[in-house]
Amino acid sequence: MQLSAGAVTLVIAMLLLLALLVIYASGVGRRAHDPIDDVPTGNPSMERKVVVILALLIVSGLLLTGYSFVEPQRQSAAADRRENISIERGADTFTTLCMGCHGIDGHGAVVPGTNPQVVAPQLNREDMRPKDPDEYKARYTYVVNTITRGKGDIMPHWGQSEGGPLLDEQINELALLITKGDKVIKGNQTGWEVARELAHEKIAHGSPEPQVPTIDLAGLPPEAQDGAKLFAGKGTCIGCHTIGSTGGVTGPNLSHIASIAGTRKPGMDARAYIEESIHNSQAYIVPGYPPVMPIFQGVLTDQEIDQLTAYLLTLQ
Repeated sequence: MQLSAGAVTLVIAMLLLLALLVIYASGVGRRAHDPIDDVPTGNPSMERKVVVILALLIVSGLLLTGYSFVEPQRQSAAADRRENISIERGADTFTTLCMGCHGIDGHGAVVPGTNPQVVAPQLNREDMRPKDPDEYKARYTYVVNTITRGKGDIMPHWGQSEGGPLLDEQINELALLITKGDKVIKGNQTGWEVARELAHEKIAHGSPEPQVPTIDLAGLPPEAQDGAKLFAGKGTCIGCHTIGSTGGVTGPNLSHIASIAGTRKPGMDARAYIEESIHNSQAYIVPGYPPVMPIFQGVLTDQEIDQLTAYLLTLQ
């Protein structure tokens, strides 16, 4: 809690005034036993009452000033507790309605009943949790709108305004889990860790376990195998891109990217194009697809980007 110079000055001035009143009141008390002068200088009893009233006013002012210092901190702590409760409720809703498609802890899963298999996007990733206030506000709004209205033929609309079952508050709780899931909300557990624990409990009681997407590693050299694991795991690529018969539909199909990449930008071969797309996803937007691919520079190490590139170059 930071105090301004003006607030400190005000408190010191009020304390000094209170001290002067105490000194004055002690003088009034002594004069009450003195002989009455020929020319009255005031009624000591009345003076004491005035002193008491002034002292009470100053004390009240000090209490109100102290409260004004503490109240913002109290409100902030209360808002933080409410947010933690909302994220925890969002985790409960997620593991009831969403984990079948988006995975136990938001890392993506095969959408049940899809053939060819469609993988729902991973929601537990850094770009869903921007720290810049303006970027966060835009991301939060995007998440709320997506949950409310659904997405294409795969994700249904969940908001009651669109005919779905969820209240606005429930959608807000889900959006907070997605955009602040790395926040510690319970003991030393983050929102997504709470979701993982709830998911395992519900699976143990009979809920269907999400199908984790996999990629065939047969015939791939070691570096490409590591890249394939990144594609389906840490890189979160499979939630947006299809390879063969498995993957997401938000981004372009990459089943033959090694053959196509060299034709995308004049003077740039397949390797250079793929590396640029991973480092700076906005450098070239494939027509017909939204510019939503995150930038992986800083998320993946240079070695991991090389491994991912090696894998994609095997997809002829």
